[in-house]
Amino acid sequence: MKMRDTYGWLLALVAMTLLCACSDDNDGSEVYTDFRYDLVTYLGQEAGGAVFEYLGQNDSTVVTLHSNLASQEDLKSGRRVLLNYKVLDRPSANRWNVQVNGYNTNVASDSLRYNIHPLEDYSMHPIRLQSLWRTGKYINLRCQVEYTGKTRQLYLMMDNDTHYADTVHCYLIHDLLGGASDASFWRSCYGSFFVGKVWDLESCRVLRVHVNDLTYPERSYYDFAK
Repeated sequence: MKMRDTYGWLLALVAMTLLCACSDDNDGSEVYTDFRYDLVTYLGQEAGGAVFEYLGQNDSTVVTLHSNLASQEDLKSGRRVLLNYKVLDRPSANRWNVQVNGYNTNVASDSLRYNIHPLEDYSMHPIRLQSLWRTGKYINLRCQVEYTGKTRQLYLMMDNDTHYADTVHCYLIHDLLGGASDASFWRSCYGSFFVGKVWDLESCRVLRVHVNDLTYPERSYYDFAK
């Protein structure tokens, strides 16, 4: 991915590698192991275990993650989830055997939408942007939003007038659905939006994502170039 960023600032958080300590005895010694958090797609079950698809940053090789996780009611094929896992071994470049430690389905998972009203009619309530990155045909988001205890909408919408332009303009819509924001704290929020129908167009050279961001208010958009 090429980012046309005059500040040279790349927001990218594809995987967070953390350290987890454990001890098998009481002698004070510690054994460390690494685990990862990645936004992945649930593919289904194979040989009694859940299979996920992992895409690295930009146009990295597609990797299937094979686990022993049993079927779960909240896991539906095609759903994007935040997966906490440990890589056990790598039989090949595009297949890893993993141990799933947990997962979070509270991810705004959607396909790029088209505007049916004028752009000014859509709510773009501010967020605190932490990361914005592309993996394959997905634009991914990590941010903080004000906690209101109410339902909200978070999705990516294209300006129809730019559909076949060389720069396609997209807007992060954040709608509190009329709920007053009287939050006393902010909470983490993830999003993953499929943009393949536009990204695959020959005319598309740049996907421009507009955000209303409190963290870096001087930046109103980020470019993802082919």
